[in-house]
Amino acid sequence: MKDKVRYVILSLCMLLAGCQQDDFLKDEVSLSGDGNLNFSISVPKEMMVTRATFGEKSNSARGGITNVDCERTYDLRYQLAVYRVDGEEDLVQVITPQKKVVDSYQPVTYSLRLTPNRTYKVVVWADFVKQGEDGDLHYDTRDFENITCLDPEDKQLNDESRDAYFITKEFTVKDDGISEDLVLKRPFAKVRIVTTDWNLYDLEMPDNFRITYYNCKRFTNINAVTGVSESEDLPESETTVYTGSINKEEKEYALNYDLSENNRTLTVDYLMTDPNEQTPIHLTFEALDGTTQIAKHDLKTNVPIKRNWLTTILGNILTVDAKFDISITENFENEWIIGEEWWNGQDINPVEPPYDEATQTYTVSTRDQFAWFSATDVEKSESEGRTVQNAESLAGKTIVLANDIDMSGIDWQPIFTQGETTYTVDGQGHVLRNFSMNGKFGTVYVYSALGGLIKLEYNAYTGVWGKFEGTMKDLTFENITINGRADDEVHTDIDGNPVDHSNESAYFAGCIGYTGANYSTTVNISNVHAKRVQIKASATTTQNVGGLIGWIGIGGDNTWLDGCSVEDAYLISGYQVGGLIGQVVSGRYVGIKNCQADKITIRMTSSYSKNKSGFIGQINTGSGLEISNCPIPTNVEYLNDKTGEPIDYTPNNDYYGICKENEDQIKWE
Repeated sequence: MKDKVRYVILSLCMLLAGCQQDDFLKDEVSLSGDGNLNFSISVPKEMMVTRATFGEKSNSARGGITNVDCERTYDLRYQLAVYRVDGEEDLVQVITPQKKVVDSYQPVTYSLRLTPNRTYKVVVWADFVKQGEDGDLHYDTRDFENITCLDPEDKQLNDESRDAYFITKEFTVKDDGISEDLVLKRPFAKVRIVTTDWNLYDLEMPDNFRITYYNCKRFTNINAVTGVSESEDLPESETTVYTGSINKEEKEYALNYDLSENNRTLTVDYLMTDPNEQTPIHLTFEALDGTTQIAKHDLKTNVPIKRNWLTTILGNILTVDAKFDISITENFENEWIIGEEWWNGQDINPVEPPYDEATQTYTVSTRDQFAWFSATDVEKSESEGRTVQNAESLAGKTIVLANDIDMSGIDWQPIFTQGETTYTVDGQGHVLRNFSMNGKFGTVYVYSALGGLIKLEYNAYTGVWGKFEGTMKDLTFENITINGRADDEVHTDIDGNPVDHSNESAYFAGCIGYTGANYSTTVNISNVHAKRVQIKASATTTQNVGGLIGWIGIGGDNTWLDGCSVEDAYLISGYQVGGLIGQVVSGRYVGIKNCQADKITIRMTSSYSKNKSGFIGQINTGSGLEISNCPIPTNVEYLNDKTGEPIDYTPNNDYYGICKENEDQIKWE
């Protein structure tokens, strides 16, 4: 299943509408097809296609349907019960839970006899059981009004078969029939911990973990009939410890964060939680190799969980002074990211990197040195009356990376220059990883109209480079997170102070936000790659969102990308949205050669705007644009941003959502 858990009741229809009197019918299970109410329960076709065991399609951002081995180890068990509604609150169970066990996700059908002109509540619970069995495995379901967990603390972590799904729905049986779709969803939140420094420093890696939840709610049971969960308050002292293990030699998951060599999902847990509210939890995480402790972190902040959401704790978990990004990312009801700076703010001390005057080259070895380019030149800023970064002194110079740069835990300020400052970035095959931006430091973009009478300033150009002109080569961006959603909720930091999201923006969002403004521009980007990019934007017309580049202007003779790629981008909302590039204005020359995008997910507010695709979101004009030797994007998902469900959307072209003018002038090679 792709980023959702859905079980669709395909039909709920009256077959014996001719019965006129309630007394003639008894609420009961009947022979298949003989009842006056037939439930056909199945999974969507796409779920059957994408179902996988741990292997090439396994994904810790998904749940049991994707990751559980139903070919050899588990079956999926459905249970359906019916309650008659007598009065406003009284429920009488008229059909006891009826079990159906399947091993290949084929539809199952329940045929029932229910009295017309009465109101009922149908409850469906689905979970995993041992193959060939139908008894409870992880959850005690003898009483649908009090379903509890059967697993002890040392059996709860890292078991995807603990996933489960349910729905409760009230309806009135009418003489003229009824047809209704129902969607099963998790009664749980899923919490996963992902490290970004697996084998990064040739240190000994862990094989077992301990998690302690404390000073928060711990939900103990769920009433599947009402959907309400009960909880107990855990003490501030660390008490109950939950344990889990992994095989150090082989990753359990292949996709999502685990695609990257130094990323690895360490633990997953399924937690019962409140049906409506966001619930804060606190936890301590320990990583051990045998009995030797490798790392321990106390996440004192409010880590948010909510029913049918995935909470991800991401960072350098296995090394000293580990830094985390906490994000909620699952294709269900909602998406937002909590940047680490809001709960564990860290300082950085920009230091000018070594400079060779003869070659005009800066050699960068540390993150403090890299941060120097985005740091403010106070003296110039004061004299010019505007913000001036050190990067504005880079004209004609070169930045060479001597090491991978890790910005985990820093509220990154994008690098930008005013005007057309052109310089070179030579990555030498190194990686820029773990950059988190919440929009606060976006480059100031001034919108001017009516001869300057109207001027509006926006924090725009959001990316590792907010604005770039010049040559960039042999570089990989990895784990780039941008939260630009202006209407997100207000959360609290570690001291209980509110964190205001109201001024966040992601206007030109990507690893490079904005480039190629006009014909005099030099933009040569070669062998530059982006892996695991997540951007959350707003659906306004200024939001240009791309996995690698947010916006490319009209270009010139020297504006091109060659041999670049994006793999695993999660692009939430925005207006012009593309897996590789959000928007290309074109008009003079923009060349895109030997580039590709794969494993792209785009969440949309509407299927009517055709300016989104897995490659380029919108092209303003086809004149001057060349696309050559670029494979068609594969594994592209378009989802409803509000629900996470698949949306009926097809871009106008395999390579772009829409071309507004001169589509026939695009040069293809």
